Amino acid sequence: MFARYTVAVTLVVLVIAIIIISVFPSRSMDALVLVIGLAVLLGVLAGITAWNQRSLSSDLKEIGRALEEIVIENRLDRMPQPRLTELNDLARDMDTIAGRVQKNYRLLTKERDRLEAILENIRAGIIVLGRRGKIDLINPVAEKILGASREFALGRTFTEIHHTPAIDRAIQKSRAGAEVTEEIQITLPRRRTLRVQASPVINKDGGITGVICILEDITARRKLERVRRDFVVNVSHELRTPVANLRAVVEALTAGAWDEQKAAERFLGDLDRESLRLSGIIEDLLVLSRLESEEMALVEESFRVSDLLKEIIAEKTDLAERNRVGLVFKDSDGEFSLHGDRKLIKTACVNLVDNAIKYNHPGGQVDITMGSGGGTVTINVSDTGIGIPAKEQAKIFERFYRVDRARSRETGGTGLGLSIVKHAAELHGGTVTVESAEGHGSTFSLALPHSS
Repeated sequence: MFARYTVAVTLVVLVIAIIIISVFPSRSMDALVLVIGLAVLLGVLAGITAWNQRSLSSDLKEIGRALEEIVIENRLDRMPQPRLTELNDLARDMDTIAGRVQKNYRLLTKERDRLEAILENIRAGIIVLGRRGKIDLINPVAEKILGASREFALGRTFTEIHHTPAIDRAIQKSRAGAEVTEEIQITLPRRRTLRVQASPVINKDGGITGVICILEDITARRKLERVRRDFVVNVSHELRTPVANLRAVVEALTAGAWDEQKAAERFLGDLDRESLRLSGIIEDLLVLSRLESEEMALVEESFRVSDLLKEIIAEKTDLAERNRVGLVFKDSDGEFSLHGDRKLIKTACVNLVDNAIKYNHPGGQVDITMGSGGGTVTINVSDTGIGIPAKEQAKIFERFYRVDRARSRETGGTGLGLSIVKHAAELHGGTVTVESAEGHGSTFSLALPHSS
C-alpha cells in the first residue's frame, strides 16, 4: 500500500519538476537534482516499508499459528518472538494469555478425568439429557443395563436407544420440572428390576436445561428379599408341624393317656420322634446360618479322607441296619488328603450318607468311594434308592426343597441337608453334583481342592 503512495508522490514531484523546468529554464539543474534526491529518498522509504510489511505479515502469521496450537492442540510452550520490536509487547501479552489458557486447560482436563473416573466406577447407571431431550452423557453401567453403547446413544433420545415407556415418561415429567422416583421392570437386554430417579437440571436463573436419570439395578436385592420371605414362611411351616404334634401329645398325656401304658408308650415315642425332628431342624438352621454368614471362619487342618469316611460309616452302621441297607466303603489304594474345615466337610458327607440310607429300598446298598484328578479329591456316595426325577434335580440344593415330602417327614428329614452340602463345598472352593435316574438310585459327588 505504502509503495503505491510512494510511486504516486514521485510522479507528482516529476510533474512539478517538469513545470519548473518549462517556466524557469535557468533552474533546470536544481530541479533535476531535487527530483533525483526525492526519488532516491522515496525509494529507500518504499524499501523499508516493504520490509516492514513483510516482517509484520510474517510475525502475525507466526502468532496466528501459535494461537491455533494453543487453542486447538494445547501444546505450545512459548509464544514465538517477533522480528519487529513493536510487536514484542503483544507477544509478551499473548505469552501470558497462553500460559493461563494452558493452566485452565490442565485444570479442566483434570476435572474431566476425575468426573469420568467417578462415572465409570459408580454402581448406578447415569444418563444426562440436554434441553432438547438428546443424550449428552451415558456411563458404562447405564450402557450395560440398557444394552446400548455410548457411541450409539449420544445425540439420540431415550426411546431411540431403549424402548421402556415407563423410563421415558419419567424423563418427560422431569423435563417439565418434576422429581420422579419409580421402580420398574425391563426385559431387554435381560429381565431386571430398576429403581429410576429422574431429576431436572436447573440453572441459576431457574430454567430447566436438561435431565439427569439414575438407573439402579435392584434385581439382586429384590431376589434376596423374596428368598428371605420364603425362608421365613418355610421355617414357620417346618416348625409348625413338630410343635403342633408335640403339643397334641402333651395334651393327650395330661388328659389321662398317661394312665394307659400302651397309649403312654406310643405317645412317648411320638414325643421323642418329634422332639428329635425339631432339634434336627434347629441344628440344621444354625449350621446353615453360620455357612451363609459373611463372618464364617473355617477351622482349617490337614486330614486323610479315608479316616474321615471310616468315622462316618462307623456312626451310620446302626441307621443302615435299621433300614436294612448295606453300607460299603471301597477304600482307594492311594492316600488322599484334604486341607480344610474337617468338621464342616464331615457334616456334608454325613448328610449325603444319611440321604443315601433313608431314601433307599430295603435290601438296597450305599457305596462310598473316593478318587483324585484335576487337582481335586472327589467323594462319591451312590445308592440304589428311589432316585430323583430329572426335572427336580436342579432344585434339590435349595433350602427346604424335598422331592418326596411324605417320605422326608417319615425319615425325619429337614430339607436343609443338601443346601448345607452345597454351602460347605463352595466355602472350600469345591462343588457338589448329582447323577440320578428315577427308580434307579443316585450318585452324589463332592469335589474338593486337593491338599498341596
